[in-house]
Amino acid sequence: MGIEIGSARRPAEDPVRESPGGTPRLVPVWVAELTRERFCHVTAGFDNAREMDILMFQRRVVEAYETIFEQLEPTAFAHPVRFWAFVPGIHDDLGAGLDRYMAFNAGRYGAFAAHFGRPTSFDRSIPTASAVGVQGDQFLLHCLATDEPGLPVENPRQVSAYHYSRRFGPMPPCFARATLLRGRTHQPMLLVGGTASITGEESRHAGDLDAQARETFRNLASVVASAAGRTRPDDLGTAEIKTLLAAFRELRVYYTDAAHQCSLGGLVDATFSPQCRVEWMQASLCRPELLIEIEGLALPPTRQRES
Repeated sequence: MGIEIGSARRPAEDPVRESPGGTPRLVPVWVAELTRERFCHVTAGFDNAREMDILMFQRRVVEAYETIFEQLEPTAFAHPVRFWAFVPGIHDDLGAGLDRYMAFNAGRYGAFAAHFGRPTSFDRSIPTASAVGVQGDQFLLHCLATDEPGLPVENPRQVSAYHYSRRFGPMPPCFARATLLRGRTHQPMLLVGGTASITGEESRHAGDLDAQARETFRNLASVVASAAGRTRPDDLGTAEIKTLLAAFRELRVYYTDAAHQCSLGGLVDATFSPQCRVEWMQASLCRPELLIEIEGLALPPTRQRES
């Protein structure tokens, strides 16, 4: 089974893809399609997340990650390469100027430091991720793991998330922008985490949906270029951006406002290959000013050395 399986393009005007039970599918459809062939998919979580104070919530997040690592330990799939976190009330105020996303980040940072080593090694060890806000009261964590280590990939247009300043919480978000699987026994692929309209560590184009989408597209192209060894992505022209984005075979588009889906669908259709399957999910994002976030799976280009 190869990743060409997901070639049918989903019309932008369709309702959000649902699971058989009628609830939104939390992880993208390609996860189930590729798990038997290449990945181990494990989950953890807990209820009553909105009732917890900041310390309790942080502790339960740490325990959720520890549960994931414990599930993987006795298997051949020892290398976590992709996480999804679904956080109830992601921006609920927990006091002291902190929201639930900041508490989540503190828990994740502690769990990763314990499992992957000191923060100075994060650029060589941590996986990519997405974290979005959901309704309800259940925190859910999904993980994909493989039998070979992935290579973390950063975006030169952005500060690495684990180096963000304390403006974004006592402990920074902790994830790689993407994970490159080099294909020792399978086809190479690039797992791209949640990507939004951020350069450096600053959100860009507040209130402008079109500009945020295009900045997000440029960041996605920059990640693909970085995976190929290109370190100066700001000189990418429009044609080259579209060529780089043609590497994607799967996209998950998160949007905050249902009224935006049709406009975003037109932009996505005009920018990405018809061979790229697109899923949509309405969710709250990690920063209130962000209107769109995109993750995906791409066929990595051949790594090149810049002159």
